[in-house]
Parts: sequence; C-alpha cells; structure tokens
Amino acid sequence: MSRMHSEIDRLARRLHAHLETAEETRAIRAEQTEDLLGCLYGLYALLTLHFLAEEENYFALLPDAVNDG
Repeated sequence: MSRMHSEIDRLARRLHAHLETAEETRAIRAEQTEDLLGCLYGLYALLTLHFLAEEENYFALLPDAVNDG
C-alpha cells in the first residue's frame, strides 16, 4: 500500500504542476494536454484500485458474523 501512496503523491504533484502552469499562463498549453490527461486517467485508475484494496483489507478485520451477512 505504501507504494500506491507514493505513486498517488507523484501523480498529484504532476497534476499540481500543470495547475500552476495553467494559472500562470491563464490557459492549458497544447503540449500539456497529453501529460495532463495521462495524470488524470492514471490518478483515477490508481485511486479506484487503492480504495477497493483498502476496503478489502478493512472488511477482513470485521468479525465473521458481519462478513457472512
């Protein structure tokens, strides 16, 4: 899970850098588009997987009666 957290942080920092650049220029530059989309799609996929993994890990800690019903 810590590797996932590191990758989420890395993608979030890249996304933040794009946001800062867009704020400075008041637009998203054409050369940013591909990497920006990659960051967004990657972050979405990684967060979806991460939250599913966390739920699975936490539900495993519940008593058996709750897991069965």
